[in-house]
Amino acid sequence: PSPATTGAPEATAPSASDQDRGAQASSVANEPPTVGAADETGQGAWLRDSIGWWWRRHDGTYPAGSWARIAGSRYFFDQRGYMATGWLRDGGHWYYLAPTGTLIGGWLKDGGAWYYLDPNTGVMATGMVGVDGTWYCMDSSGAMRTGWARLADGWHYFAPSGAQIGGWLKDGGAWYYLDPNTGVMATGMVGVDGTWYCMDSSGAMRTGWARLADGWHYFAPSGAQIGGWLKDGGEWYYLDPDSGIMRTTPLELGGRRYEFNASGAWLGYEAPAGYLQPTDHITGLGDQTNTLTWGMNGVKVRIVQQRLGLWHATKLASVDAAFVSAVTNFQRRAGLSPTGVVDRATWDAMDTGYPWTVDQYQASPLPLTATRSERIEALIGYAWNQTGSSYTWGGAGPYDLGFDCSGLVLQSLYAAGLDPQPITVIKHGWPDYRTSQELYAYPYFQHVPLAQRQRGDLIFYRSGGVVTHVSIYLGDDMIVHTDWMGRPARMDHITASYGWANMTPDVVRPLP
Repeated sequence: PSPATTGAPEATAPSASDQDRGAQASSVANEPPTVGAADETGQGAWLRDSIGWWWRRHDGTYPAGSWARIAGSRYFFDQRGYMATGWLRDGGHWYYLAPTGTLIGGWLKDGGAWYYLDPNTGVMATGMVGVDGTWYCMDSSGAMRTGWARLADGWHYFAPSGAQIGGWLKDGGAWYYLDPNTGVMATGMVGVDGTWYCMDSSGAMRTGWARLADGWHYFAPSGAQIGGWLKDGGEWYYLDPDSGIMRTTPLELGGRRYEFNASGAWLGYEAPAGYLQPTDHITGLGDQTNTLTWGMNGVKVRIVQQRLGLWHATKLASVDAAFVSAVTNFQRRAGLSPTGVVDRATWDAMDTGYPWTVDQYQASPLPLTATRSERIEALIGYAWNQTGSSYTWGGAGPYDLGFDCSGLVLQSLYAAGLDPQPITVIKHGWPDYRTSQELYAYPYFQHVPLAQRQRGDLIFYRSGGVVTHVSIYLGDDMIVHTDWMGRPARMDHITASYGWANMTPDVVRPLP
């Protein structure tokens, strides 16, 4: 018989507080004694007595206090000559011998902990050990570590498998970054794939504002450092695209000058309290559009008039009797219900070349970084660029479909970044809706005396005591406007043929 065919007693793992557990050591040597173990194969036989297993050579002697190699496996025999099992300390190293007595190499689980023993020498590893390209950390007792471990070069993290983690790690709700090569946890600024992140002294990734040695920085919810314009808490900030440092001094960018206060907030345009604030997006209209019923006005009416041969330069773009009659006749020819109303089905059948929602056109606003003077020039510039466009009653553009006076002004306000809700381009085409009157009465616009008019103000005119016309003031008593069929958008004298007496005594200043 041999010990491989029978059981052997379990042993206790080594610990940092108990380094002498196990069989007596044979010697202390620079090289593990297992390397030079004498090969006893074929030179004796296994014997067992009441104490344990031992190896009896043919000459009657036996190995004692030494290692022996038998049939390819290594065994240790104590000073009495009995085969050892379990944990053994010898030559300054720990080893583990299976219940069969054979020296174990590789991974071993004992007492709930994992250990690693050199496959060649059987020596138990401590500290950092590489196995098949993966690094593990074994404590002073040889037990594999998991979780956070502070080593000589910094903090490391080891997965439940014991493998050292490299790269991003989320733990306890926080993100950490560990060097993919060394496993060392990063602190301070760290660059990953061309993006900069900031890790605090505990290694946790920072987000939001962070004051570093060179100034204030901002880190997105992803942790990425932000460069360029940033809106936070209703204020705009500029962070250097290269360094990420928040700007507090004047900046020349794209031919424009920007100034910032001591906290870094951009000193751009903000309307005084109580007035309409600028926006960088005009409220969307969803599926709103006008079905052409009696009295409806605007560009869709004009398109149908052009399609049915009703349009001419002095034609009012309004659903009237001639319009209803022509539409009814078309519907009969097209096999549609002859209602005289242009709904989606009739519009599609006409194949006008324009979408059903053509009346949703809205001019694009300036970005929020625009100054007051830039907004005034955008307001005027939009109207100026429409000069020469034809007049369309109830029209609000674009250029090839024409405008009326208030449609031109409404789109110019959009271009300046002003969205005077609930006034919209859709309502502008309604039969009894007068956008000029709505703009004059809008509660979030400033009114100033006519004598104090400035470039960019809105000038209003009355007929029979009621507001019926609006224009944009250019300065030097000149305006840009459009006023009636057959007369295109153009520059004109401020009185616009109404005369001073028919102008309102005040003007609207949309950008106070």
